[in-house]
Amino acid sequence: MADGRLHVGFVLPSLHGGGAERHTLHLAQWLVEHGHRADLVIPCFAGDYRAAIPRGLQLYRGRLPHTDRTFLREVQRSGAAVTALGVNPFTVARIGLVLGRKHPGVRVRRKRSLYASVHILNRYLRNARPQVLVSALPSADAAAVCAAELTDRAVPVVITVHVNVAAHYEPEWLAAARTLYPLADAVVAVSRGVAGSVRRSLGLDAERVRTIYIPIPADSIRRLAQEEVTHPWFADGEPPVVLSVGREAAQKDYPTLVEAFGLARREVDARLVILGRLSAPYRARLKSLARGHGVEGDLGFVDFDENPYRYMRRAGLLALSSRWEGLPAVILEALACGTPVVSTDAPYGPREILGRWGDLPPVSDAPALARALVATLRGERPTEEALRTRAADFSVEKAADAYVALFEKLVGGRAR
Repeated sequence: MADGRLHVGFVLPSLHGGGAERHTLHLAQWLVEHGHRADLVIPCFAGDYRAAIPRGLQLYRGRLPHTDRTFLREVQRSGAAVTALGVNPFTVARIGLVLGRKHPGVRVRRKRSLYASVHILNRYLRNARPQVLVSALPSADAAAVCAAELTDRAVPVVITVHVNVAAHYEPEWLAAARTLYPLADAVVAVSRGVAGSVRRSLGLDAERVRTIYIPIPADSIRRLAQEEVTHPWFADGEPPVVLSVGREAAQKDYPTLVEAFGLARREVDARLVILGRLSAPYRARLKSLARGHGVEGDLGFVDFDENPYRYMRRAGLLALSSRWEGLPAVILEALACGTPVVSTDAPYGPREILGRWGDLPPVSDAPALARALVATLRGERPTEEALRTRAADFSVEKAADAYVALFEKLVGGRAR
């Protein structure tokens, strides 16, 4: 690091369309744009994010049979360099024996997949020699810690936690995290609430867990928000759209949102659009709920889109009905677009972001959520300028500066 340039390796299980993946790409892009080297290791090379992969990012994948070949071809066509790392089944088995003896308490399903990821990361660490390894999501976290152990901890490991651990982690991964996370050099939580959850659920000392808010590239979001939307409900002169962006999961509690919208629809003219990858049976279930509230014709769906910001900018408001969160980036992205937000007071994150910038009805309380939707649609909201100013408090620059300071401290500590 004599020239001031860092070499950071990021590891993700895949590039499917989640918040942790998007935030990792934002941070990697900032590092590349500021003269650092950033690598991304994806053992299972599959996903949804293609356009979001920054130019100059070095990609590494495992040479595995379940690689998504279509995704690989599209990523390569975009000009990204992808290096394949071979997987030796005998080495994977040997890694399993070593780690099984070393960490007998780690009992997760698909152990062979975990050991294969450790093997791939081990090869990456020996070949690329990054100065820091940064992981996100439980399987990648476990693989990063174990791979670092197999290379005699030659590289510091930073685990990033993006969710409410107590509510989100499955029991097997919670048990694995209690064993492995204390071996990381740093654990970064994306909100103060998540930091508290990590300390309580994993038994980590307060000084080992720090909070760095997720990076939000507001300028890029506002630029992408200018792209056209062909969905007729977002056209000028149409009723305002209540937009929700997320995936199919009990956490998101879309049934309560549909019920709340049905109640709100009695008082205001509006439509509800849910953007994300929802299965046909789940959409049918939500349509049935909407029919029971007399608003089936006012409920629509939009498939996953790498650029949800163009919908946010044209929405009357963004609604989040989650039962729990970590630090919901969708709120920050909507604020960056100047779009008002109504969110349940889910643990954790919404209250840390919104405060006086948006309503926070209780979790799973459809009447309270409906009242907040009506009030916001009727104009009880901050100005667009105030919303964008609040989003700037969570800028990618602030987050990246904090990460760089952490990386430099860890690298400098290893150098002494």
